[in-house]
Amino acid sequence: MIDLTSSLLKALLKHAHNPIIIFKIKPVLVVVEHNDAYQALIARIGGNLKFYDVDIIPTLLSDEERDLLINAVQQVSEFKKPVSLVIHPIYSNSPNVKWELEFSPVLQNDHPVEYIICSLKEVPVNENDLERILFELSESEARFRGFFEQAPLGMCVLRGPDLITEYANDNILKLWGKTRKEVIGIPQEQARPELAKQRHILNRVKEIFKTGAPLTLNELKISTAAFDGYFVALYQPLKNDKNEITRILAIIKDITEEVNFKKELLKAKDILKLAMDASEMGSWNVDLESKKVLLSERAQQIYELENNRMGLEEAKGMIAKADFEVLSASIRKALHNRSAFNVEYQINLKSTANKTKWLRTAGKAYYNADGKPVYIAGAVLDITEHKQDELRKNDFIGMVSHELKTPLTSLSAYVQLLQFKLKETENSFAIDTLDKVNLQLKRMSLMIDGFLNVSLLESGKILLNKTDFDVIALIKSIAEENRIVLPSHFIQVIGTEQTIVNADMEKIGNVISNLIGNAAKYSKKDSFIAIKCEKTDNEVIISVEDEGIGIKENNIPRLFDRFFRVDSAITKTIAGFGVGLYICAEIIKRHEGKIWVESKFGKGSTFYFSLPVEQTIAP
Repeated sequence: MIDLTSSLLKALLKHAHNPIIIFKIKPVLVVVEHNDAYQALIARIGGNLKFYDVDIIPTLLSDEERDLLINAVQQVSEFKKPVSLVIHPIYSNSPNVKWELEFSPVLQNDHPVEYIICSLKEVPVNENDLERILFELSESEARFRGFFEQAPLGMCVLRGPDLITEYANDNILKLWGKTRKEVIGIPQEQARPELAKQRHILNRVKEIFKTGAPLTLNELKISTAAFDGYFVALYQPLKNDKNEITRILAIIKDITEEVNFKKELLKAKDILKLAMDASEMGSWNVDLESKKVLLSERAQQIYELENNRMGLEEAKGMIAKADFEVLSASIRKALHNRSAFNVEYQINLKSTANKTKWLRTAGKAYYNADGKPVYIAGAVLDITEHKQDELRKNDFIGMVSHELKTPLTSLSAYVQLLQFKLKETENSFAIDTLDKVNLQLKRMSLMIDGFLNVSLLESGKILLNKTDFDVIALIKSIAEENRIVLPSHFIQVIGTEQTIVNADMEKIGNVISNLIGNAAKYSKKDSFIAIKCEKTDNEVIISVEDEGIGIKENNIPRLFDRFFRVDSAITKTIAGFGVGLYICAEIIKRHEGKIWVESKFGKGSTFYFSLPVEQTIAP
């Protein structure tokens, strides 16, 4: 192995008259040492040896001779014998010489060749060689001009501190709004008067002739008669054979679209930040690889933490046990479906014992090129006050409804007593009046029951008392009751087979009654209401069809929302608070079923709900 620190080696290299280079060829080809003569040669031909660049010599050769050079190095390595080669550095500042290269392997017993010593000798070329070199140079110049013209960038060559345009391609002429006759051989300031407004940029370009340092201008605003936009401009110094900077190559790329997009993006981010600040929302980010959670300043305030970073397990530990599975299931579902999630949950604050908060968070996962989720990001909002208001409101509704229920029950009892007493009389007016009073009392009672159910649903206190019962028998019973209450409509039950389901019979009865009542309210007298029950392998589907006013398509998505009522001239004359369908949806949801509607505006609606049934296994 060569000792590169050896004083003898350094002395031999220093006193050698010809340029000498030492290559290390394994594991990759790299220059490990050279002498001053080689340094001087490279500087003279316009190269730069700030680093031991093995590519300097190959870049000065034609494609053919570059292949010969590579082949020579391979032969020395393989056969362990010296190889001589003559090459012409036609792309250097001294194309009128040729180089005689001598490659010698450094042999170390039977080990593979690891180092190669290369000595270089400059020899003037004869006339034939010079003619060939000039021909190769002209071909090279033609290739360069072809590249110059076809490049998708604006390019020009500026000569001397006056920045005289020596060459310009079509792209840059189009940008300037000039012809070649108007700019070639003319200083930039004279050919393009608009540059007077950009004198500070011109001065920086002229400084290149003094400093020799390239100049890059990002997001440069250029306004001409032909174009107005943003550009990246690169100014690269070009040297002659005396290593003097004589020209500057200018390359200009249009980035107007990127800059405008960046501005729009920043504008959108500012608007989003203003919106989040106004709504007091915070943002968060979960790195799924490092399992770290990063919080925004507002999110940190919501969680009442001293630090805006915490581990994923620490974040999980703050979630109330009752809500942990709901939140986890929502995120798992979003990851599986590549969709967003939106969920409410309660947290236990670390800063204060026994203090909790209600939060609403929405977010989605982001994936890498392989489809693997890498992080989840979203927003969080403190809804504690809203939740407390909801609870207070529900308690109030529950209390008022309960208090109203007591006198209503007494009133119903007195009406029934009067009806019993009047049965033996012929006072038809009083009997008819009491029947109407009783009907209104029943409606009021149903309305109060609705508010009570909303209160129970919101507080999570509604419980299901599931039993096995025949749903067809229940439907027929409810239909018969409604025929008495709603004599103005023809109510028909379709489906006669016994169908056993396991559900809360009272609450399913409430759902069916509510749907029949709605069908009657929103349809004309003497119209049909059809109740159908169908059974599949794993569910029972019950439907209530009417010939009523129908529902517009844009109202259907919100139909089962709490307190939602369709706003129209017709519905304003129909009593209701918008809680019936909400209660129906919640009851069916708690039975793990589904509820939906199909409707055509002006022709009628069909409301469906399904209940799961256990499959019977044959013995």
